[in-house]
Amino acid sequence: MTRPPATSRIRHLQCLIVFAFLTALSPLVQAQAQESGALTDEESAPIATDVSLTLNQAFEAAVARAPGAALLAAQVEGAADAKARSRSLIAGAPSVQLRYLSDRLQTRQGVTESEAGFDLPLWRWGQRQAAAQLASANQIGAADELRFHRWQVAGAVRESYWEVREAQQRLELARRDVAAFKALEADVQRRINAGDAAPGERITAEGQRLEREAAQHEAEVMLADRFFGWRALTGLSVLPNPEEEREAAEVTAYLPLDAARAAAARAEAALMAGRSEGAGSPRLLLGVRHDTQDGAPDVDSLAAQLSLPFGGDSHRQAALAPLKLEAARARDVVSQMERESQLAHHEAEHELHAREIALTDAGARMALALDELALTRRAYSLGEIPLAERLLTELRAAEANRSHLLAFIAHSRAIARFNQINGVLP
Repeated sequence: MTRPPATSRIRHLQCLIVFAFLTALSPLVQAQAQESGALTDEESAPIATDVSLTLNQAFEAAVARAPGAALLAAQVEGAADAKARSRSLIAGAPSVQLRYLSDRLQTRQGVTESEAGFDLPLWRWGQRQAAAQLASANQIGAADELRFHRWQVAGAVRESYWEVREAQQRLELARRDVAAFKALEADVQRRINAGDAAPGERITAEGQRLEREAAQHEAEVMLADRFFGWRALTGLSVLPNPEEEREAAEVTAYLPLDAARAAAARAEAALMAGRSEGAGSPRLLLGVRHDTQDGAPDVDSLAAQLSLPFGGDSHRQAALAPLKLEAARARDVVSQMERESQLAHHEAEHELHAREIALTDAGARMALALDELALTRRAYSLGEIPLAERLLTELRAAEANRSHLLAFIAHSRAIARFNQINGVLP
């Protein structure tokens, strides 16, 4: 009698080991399935898709409810106020001065003096131009902050959308696995009824089915959690129409870097404006004076007085210290964002390329796994292979299918991240 080849004996031994392991594992799977309990209404409720809703509309809905609108409005208002100040002819708010002198309580010779005038702060040389440059920097910075805010919201919406899509795909895969192992359990029961399989194989098949049902429950919980995050972000109780983003042309724009550069320009403009103030604003006093004295005609005169602050360099440098610190900090942030921009563009491009290759490889593996699965199912129905070998094939096919579908989701998310890094909004 000829002995079977060594490879056949090894394969048969592997199948026996897997069969024994799955048989021992099935009671634990049954206990886990019993502990999982029933699903809540939120976890089991289907997620609706509005075919008329686009990702751009969901993004705009998220922008409308995103925190930060009050700060952006305050920045725009502050920039407008600074621009209005730079157009003013004086450097600050004027004041009224009143002065009255009388000798009624002393010599009583009938001498009185009264004076009224306006105290006007004046622009120093170059101060008004520096104020105008600061106002322009504030306006540009406010616009960049708005774009950066929308960019951040767009990134959050994209990530949340693809997280929900991935969770939906995982749940669909879990349901397919449950259906496949229910069919396997039915095949095993038919073979047992026909006397072609041991009754113990039913326990193994049932344990595998219960394990898939537990995985389906976990997928439903994950989907419910991620969809709750989508609702909190966008305020929408539906998903937009499924759409795949097109890969945008690569550019060197990076909105965090633009925002950092705008902040640095504002800090430099504020420092320049602070330096232009010097020791303080000159002040011009314009007024009229009326003098009276008994026995003499009244005298009316026009008064003009100019005050020019000077010196005080130590005081000016101390006042400029916070502005210098802010400008230095802003320059460091720009340097950091430049490095981050290079890394972000490289990582986005590298991830997209890697996901393209992974998607191609996963498709090839899935095709092979499906062919192997069809042959294995037929061989098991004919009694040519044991249950353990079919289980291995079922597991490989399920994993190949899962890898392919999740690779497709990962590739679509990589395109969205690539567009996000390049500043392309949904």
